[in-house]
Amino acid sequence: MDKTATGKNEKMKCLLNILSCSNIDMDEVLDNIESMGNKKLLAQHAYAITENKDGRFSTYVPDGTKPNHRRKIVKPSRELLEKEIIKFYRGREAENSRGEICLRNFYEEWLAYKSLHTNSSAYLKTIDELWKRYYANDTIADVPFVKLDKYRLDRWAHTLVKERSLTKKQYYNMAVIIRQSLDLAVEKGILLENPFSKVKVDTKLFAPVRKKADETQVYLLDEQPLVEKEAYRDFSRANSSASLAIPFAFQTGLRVSELAALKWSDIGEEKENCIHIQRMETREYERRPDGSWGGERYTVTERTKSFAGNRNVYLTSIARDILQKAEAHNASQGYTDNEYIFLKNGKRATARDLNTILRRCCTKANISEKGMHKIRKSFISTLIDNGDININFIREQVGHTDERTTYGNYCFNRKPSLQTAQAMERALAHSNP
Repeated sequence: MDKTATGKNEKMKCLLNILSCSNIDMDEVLDNIESMGNKKLLAQHAYAITENKDGRFSTYVPDGTKPNHRRKIVKPSRELLEKEIIKFYRGREAENSRGEICLRNFYEEWLAYKSLHTNSSAYLKTIDELWKRYYANDTIADVPFVKLDKYRLDRWAHTLVKERSLTKKQYYNMAVIIRQSLDLAVEKGILLENPFSKVKVDTKLFAPVRKKADETQVYLLDEQPLVEKEAYRDFSRANSSASLAIPFAFQTGLRVSELAALKWSDIGEEKENCIHIQRMETREYERRPDGSWGGERYTVTERTKSFAGNRNVYLTSIARDILQKAEAHNASQGYTDNEYIFLKNGKRATARDLNTILRRCCTKANISEKGMHKIRKSFISTLIDNGDININFIREQVGHTDERTTYGNYCFNRKPSLQTAQAMERALAHSNP
């Protein structure tokens, strides 16, 4: 209970003590006080009271679980209806005052509710990390929901954006917690509306995101053959088909989580010369009673990253040759009963295994280390540069829902500096008189 409420209680105690020492009827005083409070609640009731054709009386009360955020109540008389209205608001007052509901003591309830709407414990872990980074040590977490208004939240949001130099993506990721917590508070009838929905941050205030240098995001044209050569050597040395996933990735552009979940049955399952992408590897975590996370494990789930992720990817002749090598090798090792394509020591190679192999290949090829996702970016950039493949087909092949993602996040120049300069010279040569 806050200081204001405590002060009011102390004043009421003093008043009652004074009255008890006089000849005034205490029961009558208390009845009058209650009556005044009830009249105030009825005066604040936002919905009209209507007499129906059947003689009964009806109105609405706030209810965030209903489509129009209101619930109809009907009683035989106006008196009984008013009692029901008073009962509703008294109950809500009691709920609001019980522990002064705020983000700090509501967060666990919201997180539990959030967990019902996702299959990814990794996502919940990320949310918990955002809570610790932005809310755990911030006073906004201790402000009762009923005292949060647009002004207070607007000041908090803009201060956070400026002091932390947040990008647009960082801000919206951070804001998920308070926005959705207040949404749940509305659904539970704790609040009539979500005040954070009125907070708008001018995009000009967000920290700019500079696109990273092309050579750090893709394998350049002269780097790819070096990495692939080392992958084939690693295949011979390690005697593991997992190494073949590296050149296969350059031919298909699959996400590493998809590569790690490929099965032999996916080949040509729906379409000839294609492999059906329909599952992926995920990381799962367990949340301990103390709020920490542990028990990391890799598992395969029968779903893709998005609806567009479930797709058929074309297998080039090189990709088909790689699969034949993997099949022959697995058979020679007696792994014919394993349903997965890329194996390490007879077991499914994980995404971590594939990234480890790739880093080793980069080191031996004497180029900077770049992860599996950079192979995916290289694949997409190569198709875009080709100029003979429709962007919508590229989007479908890589499992994007929007070609803007394909262009905006996966289009990089793969030519080394000298080749780029030569291309510029050729492109602009005709402009000289």
